[in-house]
Amino acid sequence: MFRIARWLTVSLPRSVLATLPVPIMTACIAAVSPTYAHVHHSPDGTSVSWYPMDCCHDGDCHPVSRIRAWSDGLLMTTEDGATLFVDPSKARRPSRDGRWHVCYGAGENPAVLCVFEPPNS
Repeated sequence: MFRIARWLTVSLPRSVLATLPVPIMTACIAAVSPTYAHVHHSPDGTSVSWYPMDCCHDGDCHPVSRIRAWSDGLLMTTEDGATLFVDPSKARRPSRDGRWHVCYGAGENPAVLCVFEPPNS
């Protein structure tokens, strides 16, 4: 009985000290993480890491590989193969890499959240 009681008093502080660094490390990693939502890797090997958090919060921004004019807007096909209709009244932000990008929500009828257009488009 004495051995069990002694083991409890010795191992309890060690176990607390052993688990203490985990929350501290997690907090440090969260503090230095970038404010961008995600990094998109294109099939050609390039990456896009500048998508802002307010528009692309769940990895829902994608470079556009094809644009077609439609009677009342644009049809944008992403590098992932999704085709979306973009209303001409949708606000557009400047693209940082000279390419079109579209951010959209999930679901059967995804809503377009943001559109990034290259200069002079």
